[in-house]
Amino acid sequence: MSSQKNSKTEIIIFSDLHVSKFSGYFNEEAFTSGIMSIAQRMKENPEAIILNLGDITDQGTLEDYNYANALIKGTFATYGVENPIIHYIPGNHDFRNIGMEIWQDLYGPRHFFIDLTKKGKNVVILGIDSVEPDANSGRIGARGRDEIFVRLSSYPDDVVKILAFHHHLLPIPNTGRERSMIRDTGDVLPVLWDAGVDIVLVGHRHFPNCFTISNGKKKMLLINNGTFSSHKTRGKAGHVYLTLDISDQEVRVQCLGFDKYSIFQKPKTHVFPLREFNYPYSLPHPSDQIITRICQMSCIHFTEGSDFQGKIFEKGIQMILEEKPSVIINCGGVTNDSYEEDYSLAKKFLDALKEKNQPIVLVPGTRDLQPFGRKLWRENIGSLDPIFDDEDKIHVFGINTGSKADGLIGRSNLELLKAEFDKFIEKKLFIVLMHHSCMPVPYTPFERAIKDAGDALEFFTSNKFPLILSGLGHSAGALQVEESVFVNSGTFSSKKIRSEKRNTFNVLNVYKDNILSVEEVEIHSGKRHHLGSFRIPIPNLN
Repeated sequence: MSSQKNSKTEIIIFSDLHVSKFSGYFNEEAFTSGIMSIAQRMKENPEAIILNLGDITDQGTLEDYNYANALIKGTFATYGVENPIIHYIPGNHDFRNIGMEIWQDLYGPRHFFIDLTKKGKNVVILGIDSVEPDANSGRIGARGRDEIFVRLSSYPDDVVKILAFHHHLLPIPNTGRERSMIRDTGDVLPVLWDAGVDIVLVGHRHFPNCFTISNGKKKMLLINNGTFSSHKTRGKAGHVYLTLDISDQEVRVQCLGFDKYSIFQKPKTHVFPLREFNYPYSLPHPSDQIITRICQMSCIHFTEGSDFQGKIFEKGIQMILEEKPSVIINCGGVTNDSYEEDYSLAKKFLDALKEKNQPIVLVPGTRDLQPFGRKLWRENIGSLDPIFDDEDKIHVFGINTGSKADGLIGRSNLELLKAEFDKFIEKKLFIVLMHHSCMPVPYTPFERAIKDAGDALEFFTSNKFPLILSGLGHSAGALQVEESVFVNSGTFSSKKIRSEKRNTFNVLNVYKDNILSVEEVEIHSGKRHHLGSFRIPIPNLN
C-alpha cells in the first residue's frame, strides 16, 4: 500500500430500518438503541462515514418517508448529533407504492460517490441503486455495470475500492429460501473483478455475514449487513449494524448487536489483510507433478433432433480422452427430453467408455428427469445419487438436485454429505457433484439456483469442502468462497449456447502443492482459457 496514505477510515453501515407507523414491522425500541450507539461513535469520530444501504421505510409511502425522515433526524439530535451526513441508497421496500418519486424529492439521486483520496486517505466508495420497483429481487443492469467500471477502474490498486448496493450478490446463510438477490449477478461479478473492487457492502436479507471470494487472480470481501430495526429478524441475529476500520494494512469488520436478542451483543470482529486483496494475487508456483486430472462436462443433450450436435460431441469426447483424466464428471443434462431414444443414445456412449476402461460419473439434470426420466435414468445409467471412489486419490459424491428449474439439495442430503466427507477428509480429494449451482453462472440469470443456496454455501465453506462441481446454465465459471471452489461447466454438445466460446468442457488439474488449476477448452477450436488457480484444503496426495 502507498506510504503517503496512512490515516485510518471508519465507516458505519446500517440498513433495513423498515420504519412505518402502520405495517407493524418497525421496532422503534431497537431503532432508538441503534441510533444512540451510532451517535456515540460519531461523537468519538466526527469524520466517520455513515452509509445506509436501503429499506429506510417499510412500504415506501409518503407517510412512511415523512415519519422516517423526522425520526432519524430527531433521534440523532436527541443523542447529540445534529443533522448527520448520511449517504443513502434505496432498498426494495423504499420503492414500493411508487416510492421512487418520494425518494427523489427527499434524497435526490439514487446513488452516491465518496472520494476520500482527496483527503489523503486510501478509500473510494460507490453506492448504486439495485432496486426493481415493486419487486423483491434486484438488478444492477448494463448502465449500473458501466458506472461501476468507469467510476472505480481508474483508481490504482493501493486505493481500497468499495461498492455498496441493497440486494445481496451471493446467497446469504441463515435467511431461508433463496429468491431475491440481484438477477444479473453472473454479469456483475466479472465487472467487479475488472474494476478492481475490494469490498462489496449489501443489505436486504437481515443477517450479517462476511465472505472472502476469489476468481483465482484477486480477492474480494463481501459483507452483508443485518437489520437495524425490523421485527423480521433472522434466527438469533437480532438487530445489528456494522463498522469498517480501514488502514493501509487491513480491513477490520465489526458486527455490533444492540438488543438483548442479538448473538452479536459481544461484537464479532473479522480482520482481513489488504495485501492479500490487491494485484497480483498469486499462489505458489505448482510443481510439474499433477496428482490428478478431472474432465468436467455437462449438457450433452442426447437426442435424435437437431439440438444435439453429433460431430461436436464425437470431437469433444476424443479431446477428453486425449487428456487422460482420472475420471470424467458429467454435471447433468445428459438427455434433451428424457425420452427412451435419448437414453438409448446415452447408454451407447457409456458402454463405449466402459470398453475403454474410462471412469465416468453422472448426475441427472432437469431435462433428464422430466417427464419420464427417473425410471429411465436408473435403467440406463444407474444411481440418481452416484458415488465414485478411485481407491487412491479422489472421492466423488453426487447429489440429485431435482427436476425443477430451481433445485434443492435438502437437509437430509447435507447430513449424508457431512457423514461421507468426514470419512475421507484426511485421505482423499472430496468432490461434490450436482447439476444446479449455488453460485452465479456467467451470462445466466440467478433465478435457477438451488432454493437452499445460502445454507448450502455456509455448509460447504464452514466444513471446508474443497471442490463443488455443477453444470446448469450452459456457461463455465470458477469462483472460490472462503476455501471452497465452485466450478460450473458450459454446454458440451447442445445448440443452446450462452457463451462466445460455444461448446466446451473443463479440465481440472490438482497439483501436489494443493493448487487447483481450472481451464475451459473450446471443442471447435481447441483453445484453452484459464478460469483460475486456487489453493484448496486437501490432504497430502503424493
